[in-house]
Amino acid sequence: MSNEQLINDLNYATDLAKSGQNAPLVGGPFGLMWGVLLSATLTSHWAIVSGTFNVSLDNLWMLWIAFAFVGSIGSAILGSKVKTKPANTSTANKVEQSIWQLFSVMLGTAWVGIVMSMIFGSGTPQLFDFIVAMGFGGQGLAYAHTARMSHNKWLIYPGMASFVACAISMALYGQVQLYLFAGVATLFTVVLPSLKTMGLENAK
Repeated sequence: MSNEQLINDLNYATDLAKSGQNAPLVGGPFGLMWGVLLSATLTSHWAIVSGTFNVSLDNLWMLWIAFAFVGSIGSAILGSKVKTKPANTSTANKVEQSIWQLFSVMLGTAWVGIVMSMIFGSGTPQLFDFIVAMGFGGQGLAYAHTARMSHNKWLIYPGMASFVACAISMALYGQVQLYLFAGVATLFTVVLPSLKTMGLENAK
């Protein structure tokens, strides 16, 4: 192999690496779906516990079961479409997918722990308020890590907003207003960033 051919091969490999690094994030549709669904669910939760909706508190579990069911179906449908996108295999997208999957596992295990505390210990339904704060904190971590590991540095802003929302959620722990705040904050920390991600992807 000549030096010229070797240099050409190295330049080609470098171009491939750069194109992968600059590949757009493809998780926008997931974020938009979950963000809208979560905001609607949190706001409905507030409306029920505050008495705005004349619905028994005993039906709250049905609200969240519906949230999980609809979200799971939506994710399965969107997942089949995202797999066909070339950018899906880029490092940035693999990092984003991994950290959001682990984020979901974290919330799931916390939920199981609270349920176990209520069944076998002295836990009360109010413990679920912690899930809201943990959710915003986990979002902040996911956004910030993706921003550091990719060229999408703008994600640090929704990351910081999520950390602020986490702190406010802890301050509102035990209060009905927590869920109304969380529903509105989700629009700014999930829905808007997802729309921007989709816009950047379409611009490529």
